[in-house]
Amino acid sequence: MAESKRLRVIHEAPSPFGTVYVVDDGDQRSLRFDSAEGTLQSAILKSDPLAVATDYVRLAATGLTLTRGRKRMLVVGLGGGSIPRLLHRRLPHVRLDVVELNPVVVDVAWRFFGVREDSRLRIHVEDAARYILRREPPYDLIFLDAFTDGGTPEHLKETLFLEAVRGRLAAGGAAVLNVALERPLALEARIATFARVFPGCAVLRGSPETGNRVLLGSRLPVPAEPVFRKRLLHLARELELPGLPQSIVAFSRVPG
Repeated sequence: MAESKRLRVIHEAPSPFGTVYVVDDGDQRSLRFDSAEGTLQSAILKSDPLAVATDYVRLAATGLTLTRGRKRMLVVGLGGGSIPRLLHRRLPHVRLDVVELNPVVVDVAWRFFGVREDSRLRIHVEDAARYILRREPPYDLIFLDAFTDGGTPEHLKETLFLEAVRGRLAAGGAAVLNVALERPLALEARIATFARVFPGCAVLRGSPETGNRVLLGSRLPVPAEPVFRKRLLHLARELELPGLPQSIVAFSRVPG
């Protein structure tokens, strides 16, 4: 296995969608695709696996400010399981479904990142575009977190898919879309497509160092920033993430 001065590859496995790497860098263990130096997909701290190790997870969790529902949630894209593990741990009454296309990622998440299914967390190895069309109870929150080093798969960017996502939301539900890896020239069109599907839409940015950016979408109008910030304080207490409000450096509503 490859090894560098900083990164130590502890596992690599071929998959139908490229090689999957598990990489240790000191106390941090990360999941990467295509190369050991590829974009960090998910991470944990070996000394404290339950800690939230990346700013992106905090950023994505802010979608909970748009919905009071805490019954059913969907995560598209498992990675190392950072988002499902946070929701499972901090929201004891929520039922979580996770959709992951790559079976190798599911195996790696179980073996190296401590992801476990139980009565409240189920993992479905399936294409999200097919799964989202199932006739099942609606979700209070849907996290769209499926991506590679090249960004979100093309068929998960299309209007039809996003409309299907909106159709699976409860009346007061919300969706969170990861756009951190979108190419700058494509980002504006990506935001415009999302805003057309979700009348309530906002762009959130994390620190400039990370470049993290997510879209929040809802059927209802997104609140003004002061209201959003107030809700964020309540959410930080609910999730026991005291640094959550400070992780959002910019909030802007997008007209539909």
